Amino acid sequence: MPSSRVNINPEVLSFARERSGYVIPEIARKLQVNEERWLKWEQGEVKPTAKQLIKIASKLDRSPAFFYLDEPPEEAPALSEFRTINNIPLENASPKLIQAIREAKRNRETLLELYQLQNREPERVPSFTNIYTQVEEVATEVRDWLELTFEKQNNWRGASNALTEWKNILENKDIYVIQYPYVDIDEARGFALAESEIPIIGINSQDSYNGRIFTLIHELCHILLRDSVLVNDDLQNYFSSGNQEMEKLCNKLTAEILVPSEIIRGLFDNQNDVLREVNRLRTKFRISNYVILIRLKNLSLISTQEFNRIKPEVSFSDTSSSGSTSGNAYYNQIVRKGKLLVRTAFDAYFNDNISLPELTEITSWKVPNLNELAAKTFDWPEEGKYI
Repeated sequence: MPSSRVNINPEVLSFARERSGYVIPEIARKLQVNEERWLKWEQGEVKPTAKQLIKIASKLDRSPAFFYLDEPPEEAPALSEFRTINNIPLENASPKLIQAIREAKRNRETLLELYQLQNREPERVPSFTNIYTQVEEVATEVRDWLELTFEKQNNWRGASNALTEWKNILENKDIYVIQYPYVDIDEARGFALAESEIPIIGINSQDSYNGRIFTLIHELCHILLRDSVLVNDDLQNYFSSGNQEMEKLCNKLTAEILVPSEIIRGLFDNQNDVLREVNRLRTKFRISNYVILIRLKNLSLISTQEFNRIKPEVSFSDTSSSGSTSGNAYYNQIVRKGKLLVRTAFDAYFNDNISLPELTEITSWKVPNLNELAAKTFDWPEEGKYI
């Protein structure tokens, strides 16, 4: 018996494909159909089956019902709100990046709804008018707002733990942080959507831990400046003097937040070998030795000659590993969905604000696995019964 055909709108199909960043050969290959068949779908000469529509909807990040619209909706491209770090227009982006941004925006809307259900007011991100003239003072204010002390920072265990702690700090301030996999670092190290309530920061799971830490705080600085940006260049290049003012400012503020001038001045031992001292200080601040080296030079704690001698021996990312598709599936889901979203969804469920089916929809996790997901989200004993 032949499969039934679905009477979708071919114009809407073309719109969804283009908005998702796919060209016809690529989407046809993904769905294992020939290009001619797909082209006939978009021209309305042939209709896909119901089973094919489900696969199409999944790949194009839409609901099956979307394809029955009478006409394409008025919808801005996913990247329209962002400028790029080097102001190069992004005419095209990979489907994976577009999907990550679209999903992050949808999840932010869900977060706003969950906050409303729980009568919670998101904390507003402060706005600083004196960043351009008083970077050190602003960095101190930011660290105070984040309730971060050097003692706490110094006690973190390695780059992986430091990344987790930085994310926790931002999430406690109602900043929505997600990590997206499967996108090349050269395309996007990270992005920020600078809303005053529940702003979004996305960081690339393909990057090293130290690279992600710097990107995370760099994006925070853009949010403080109410600047939505997509980082599509190597951040270390923006320490040089020839780059645009916004990036120099954000890198300067990022470095000051990560490694406060007053503290590193007090810790620096000028009797020690410079490379040994760089590596010692790296373990104090839990950031790459490249950033430490830059800080020492910019604070005139080492000479330009010493800087040039040591620079080839340090790395912006160090050797901290990445792990976009490996590790525990539950933790991967939490960082991809964003711990703030997962935690808030569980809170809403525990307070009877949402149902179990709604919880499964938000977390994208099946009911039998929700108990373990809750345990890992809240660091509860895994033998407990929560769902």
